Parts: sequence; structure tokens; C-alpha cells
Amino acid sequence: MSTVSVMSPDHSRSLTVLPTRPTLHAGQALDCYLEHAADANHIPPATVMRAVTDATDTTRYLLLRPTPRTLEVLSGLTGQSTASLTAATLAAVDGTLIDLSGLDPHHQASYRTVAARGWAPGQGTQACPRCLAETGTWDISWRLTTSTVCLRHGSYLLSTCPGCQRPFRATRSTLLRPIGAKTRCGNALGRRGHYCPTDLAALPVEAADPGCVDRQTRTQAQFPAMRAPRVFGEDTTARQFLEDVHGLTTLLLHIATISPGLPSGWAAQVHDATHARHRAPRWGLRLPADIPTRSRALTTATDILTSSDLEEAVTRFTPWAEEIPHTPDGLLGWAADHTRHTAGTTRLIMATHAPRRRLSRLLDTTPPLRVSTRQIPQVLPRTLYEAHLVGLFTSRAKTIRLFASLSMARTHPGITTWADAARALELPADLGSRCAAAAVASQTAAPSTVLAAITAAAGRLEGHDYRALEDQVRALTASTSWFTSWARRDRPGTRAASHPLAMQWLWTRVAHAHPAVAPHADPARARRFAATLTPEQQTSLRHAFEPRIPSHRPGDPVSTSSPAMSADAANKNLLD
Repeated sequence: MSTVSVMSPDHSRSLTVLPTRPTLHAGQALDCYLEHAADANHIPPATVMRAVTDATDTTRYLLLRPTPRTLEVLSGLTGQSTASLTAATLAAVDGTLIDLSGLDPHHQASYRTVAARGWAPGQGTQACPRCLAETGTWDISWRLTTSTVCLRHGSYLLSTCPGCQRPFRATRSTLLRPIGAKTRCGNALGRRGHYCPTDLAALPVEAADPGCVDRQTRTQAQFPAMRAPRVFGEDTTARQFLEDVHGLTTLLLHIATISPGLPSGWAAQVHDATHARHRAPRWGLRLPADIPTRSRALTTATDILTSSDLEEAVTRFTPWAEEIPHTPDGLLGWAADHTRHTAGTTRLIMATHAPRRRLSRLLDTTPPLRVSTRQIPQVLPRTLYEAHLVGLFTSRAKTIRLFASLSMARTHPGITTWADAARALELPADLGSRCAAAAVASQTAAPSTVLAAITAAAGRLEGHDYRALEDQVRALTASTSWFTSWARRDRPGTRAASHPLAMQWLWTRVAHAHPAVAPHADPARARRFAATLTPEQQTSLRHAFEPRIPSHRPGDPVSTSSPAMSADAANKNLLD
């Protein structure tokens, strides 16, 4: 075993081992133990640290992953076993409570690999004042950012000294504090030989919420050995559980940052503390500084993950998911941008999103809502939308009116995608896909409710061949006599140049077709023209076209194909 030469205070003799070797208590941090050992031998902590540094290969990241040589040197100095010394560092929980893979103490930059995973230990540690008062020792678990509660006293840990406003033990140049094992803060105050005198053992503490105590118990009751709680009622590993907690807590914190309406008190505190910031917090890398807020966020995530089954977890998570903003990417896209997906979080998010996705499956198994896709308008009439679909989505009415027609088409055999449904209505395929994505992302009602509303609206559609109506409107573009006659009789002063605008009005208001495929489409001018029509003029313009509208009688065969055809051909098809 290697030995270390340590000079006595008067430098008159050296010691191969420390004469007095205090007991290394279970859970005690290595830096705290070395301070106690230095005090017990009346040796300055800096002298002990210098002797260790001179005898070993490196003391970098000593509290994270000491090298085998360092452990050997410390064992020779203190008489403690290398296993006991390892248990006094975070290396004891590597792979369970923390992931230190990739860390090489010989290469300082390797810590970036650990830091990039998020929630890595940084400068300083947390503390329980009552533990310091009773034992005078610092616990190694206090250096974990996920440790927020002292299980011995049922109180929240503290993270910042009220005297110097810095983390406890925030030393950069040396591992051991110059003041030794005293319970004072001891942080340097900027002038040589001046250290923060705050008595940490006398600081007040806040009683922890029962839920936070229970969460800390479940995740760290047998530190350093950890038994992973069950996730959604299923067994998992400690490492996977901590990854799930990391992912879900990060997502909840991001939701709380943007939403002021969540019922949870800690979420409101997060929102109030961050809403004025120019840059959103990076919760995946750093947890909230306030320990109670941090603890409650971790507890909420843990409670969701440890639900008895996935259904219960979805019920708990749904109020949070409802606060996710409606974006073109939908719930899944927003969640992917604001957390690192793990096995548990992916299952939870997909299960929460599933009710919105099930609508297409219901449509695929529903009998056709109309005899033919030719009986389905490209855009559901506004009166039917207002009667059946208002309040079921948050998207604009024109999006949902198109989506309702696409949904009716999806019930027909052979139409299995939204692009197929659009083509069946003689619309661009990409328009169907984009409309469905926007509508499903904004769906607020259950799929069964939406299907019932669409079914009711389909039952009130008039028995028209809408493809024939569209062809008739296109046919009218070649003639202006009817428009001139109508304008002279019902709208004197109308210019001949308004003929295409009247066509578009018939296209959208009578044929209920989509403006994107209207003949001579000019939506802006068409809206202005429509706004100038009086109710009487709208009625007379509709009557000028209605005698041409073909009707379909129940039981008549109608082709389910949708190629463009003339009005005469369409009417012949209805009569055959």
C-alpha cells in the first residue's frame, strides 16, 4: 500500500499516515471527511490536500470519479478502504442516480460530456442545517441536483448561503475549505484570509411537503444502493427511471414556463419567475434554483410516472398536455422540441395524443356516410358546421369545414389516407394532408364525439352531385349572358369585369367548393364582392343557378370515381 508523507505543523517531522484517523461515516462526503481528518490531526486542510496532490496522478473531479491511484493514496493516508472512500463520492451511484460515463479525470474537457446530459453537479453543494448542527458532516448525496429533501428531518435542503449569496462550499482552487470542519460557510469573500462567517447550523429550514418526502424516499431510500420504482406499473431499471424523470420534469417545466393557468402552485412560481426573461430557460440542463420549486416539479413528474398503469398516468398528464400551445407541428412536435424523449415519456405522450389520432381509425371502420363521394362537397356548408362542429376544434372554421368533408370521404372503401380523400373530392392531395394535420392537432373533443357530429352533418347534406355542380360553375365561365341579365335586373351598375367574382361566389356558396381550385381564383376580390351583395341579390344570384343543380334520389347508382365531367354527362350518370 502506498504511503503519503505529511508534514506536521512545525515541519520538524513527517508522517507516513495520519496519526488520528476518524471514522468515515456512511454517506459522508469525502471532502468533509478529509477536513475532519485534518482537524483531528491539527493539520491545515491545505497541507493534507497538497500532500495528496503530490503523491497521486490527479485530484481533478475527486468527488465525482477518483482515479485508482488517488484512492490508493487516500487509503494509505487515512487507513480507510478504497471501497469506503469510493462510497464517499458520487462514483458510488454512477449508473443509477447519476450518469458519469465518458468522464475521464485526466482530461478536464471530458466533463462536458456529463454536463451535456443535464442536471450535472456543478460548483458547490446543498445542505441541511439541522444535520450540520447534529453531526457536523456534509452528505455526499447533497451534491445531487435531484436531492431536495433531508429524509432525516423531513425538510427541504438549502442551496445558497444567505451571507455571501453563493452556493455552499463553492471553492474553485481547492477541494477543502481553509476553515476546516467548522459549520460556518467558509466561502472566500474576495480578500485574502477573509471567509464568510455565516453559521450554517443555525439557518432556518422549511418543512417539506409529504409528497416530496415520499418522492425522495422512493428514489433514494437506500442510498447509495437504489431500487427503482415501477413506471406505469411495470418494472424498470434505476438508470431508466432517472432518465424518465429527467425527460418528464423538463417537459413539465417548459409547459409551466409558458402557461399561467396551471393549477399547480409551483408551476405558477416558475411562470412568474421566467415569463419576463428574453431567453427561455434550458430546463433540460439546469433545474430551478429554488429548492422547494425544484422538488415539487420532480415530485409531480415522479407521481405521473409511478402511476398504477398508463391510463392513470395519462389522466394525470392530460391537464399539462392541454396547456401545450397549438403549433403546426402539433403536440408531438412541440414536446419533441422541449424534452429529451425516453421510453417512459414517449409512451406517455403518445398515449395522451392517441385519442386525437384515433379519429382516422374510426373513420376507416365506419360505413360510407354518403352513397358516393360525389355527394360530398369539397367544403361543408357553413350552416352545417355551425350546427354540429362548433367547439370541437380550435382551428379556423374554413379548416374544419374542409376537414369534415375529407372525413366523410375517408369512410369510403379504398380511401385510406387524407391525400386519397382529397383526390376523391378533386382537391390537391397535399391540401388534404395539411388540413388533416392542422385539424387533428387542434381537436379538443373525443374522437367518438367528432365522428357523431360529422355523421349528423352528413345526414343533412342535400342529395346533390357536387362534382356536377362544380362542372356547371366552370361551364358558366364561358358565358356572360346570364350574368349580364342578372346584373341588369338585380344589380344595376355592376361592371362586366365582375363576372369572375360572381362565378367564385357561386363556386363557394352554392357548389360549396374550395376557393383554392376555383376558376379564375381571386380570393381577396371575391370576398369584397361578396360583402357588397345584399341578401336579396344573393338570393337572386342563387336562383339564377339553382335550376341547373342536379339532385340525387336515394337508391340511384352514382359512380364513386371523381373524374371531371360535363353537366350533361353527370346528369346522365344519375339517370342511368
